[in-house]
Amino acid sequence: MTLVKFSMPVIFVKDISVSKQFYQDVLALEIENDFGENIIFKNAFSIWQEKRAEEIIFGSFKNEIVKEKKNLELYFESSDIETINKRIKAKNIEIIHDLKEEPWGQRTLRFYDPDKFIIEIAEPLDAVIIRLHKMKVPIKEIAKKTQMKLEYIKIVINKD
Repeated sequence: MTLVKFSMPVIFVKDISVSKQFYQDVLALEIENDFGENIIFKNAFSIWQEKRAEEIIFGSFKNEIVKEKKNLELYFESSDIETINKRIKAKNIEIIHDLKEEPWGQRTLRFYDPDKFIIEIAEPLDAVIIRLHKMKVPIKEIAKKTQMKLEYIKIVINKD
């Protein structure tokens, strides 16, 4: 019997209003619960006002939470990665890299949120398989490139 179940990551942010607007506007995340200084996004993660988090965790605000930037990435997938890429470019967002194809064939883009957490948007791996198949890449080559099992690739291709 499992006594503990992972629920969601929580990130501590400097300005909850700025972060809330960022995740709603840029990624179109829906809010499940808004407790003012703690916001839970539906099927995603939670953001917590940094100062309030320290008060709860340490008993008072001591500026104890030290974040090493670039040590956390929030990973999202989108089957419409081109539209997301255009949306990101249209906003004043610091981009790490534009839409590119990774060595395993998946297209990704990365950028920073207002607190400098890395955000990655990637196409689903099933979409990678289908895209490569439509480009007439042989199934064995798709397996080699994506490092996915040949049996799984056949299942995905047959669903399409």
